[in-house]
Amino acid sequence: MIDTSSFSLDLALQNLSYAFTSLKALIVALSYVLGVGMVVRGLMMYRQLANVTMSSAQRGELAGPMVWIIVGVILVYFPRTLESSLTTVFATGDTAAASELIGYVTISGVERWREISEIIVNYMKLIGYIAFLRGWIILSKMGHSGSQPGSIGKGIVHIVGGVLLINVIDTVNLLARTFGLTV
Repeated sequence: MIDTSSFSLDLALQNLSYAFTSLKALIVALSYVLGVGMVVRGLMMYRQLANVTMSSAQRGELAGPMVWIIVGVILVYFPRTLESSLTTVFATGDTAAASELIGYVTISGVERWREISEIIVNYMKLIGYIAFLRGWIILSKMGHSGSQPGSIGKGIVHIVGGVLLINVIDTVNLLARTFGLTV
């Protein structure tokens, strides 16, 4: 039987906050590893292309390995790429806090809502990081000759959606101001 007397909301919120920073670091580390792997794969594809074209008269495909190398470099520079994307869309590389949401009012008796909303926003940002990374991985697959149709669109939608979700507060504020939903 589970002992529920030792459960504490404060401890649960603190653990969720710590998990977010660790998961964010894991995603960045994963992007470094994937980026280096993609660059190496692109270089090996060029090596194979050189061997095939030297031994026969057929032309090789140059775009496939180049896509792998470019996406690999972008993933190696994941934090900088992400900051540049955020600056392009929102004119700042920083992400907003949940308290900056339009119409956000802290109720004096419900201070926990602020903590919970910060954790929800952080995990939405985490999903945005994953979508941003997945978008670049999807785009790297367009270097194959048998890639699925629509993979470029899927990749771009993941990248743009990831950027918007990473800065979800400014996205919501931007949409609220656009449609006149200010409180």
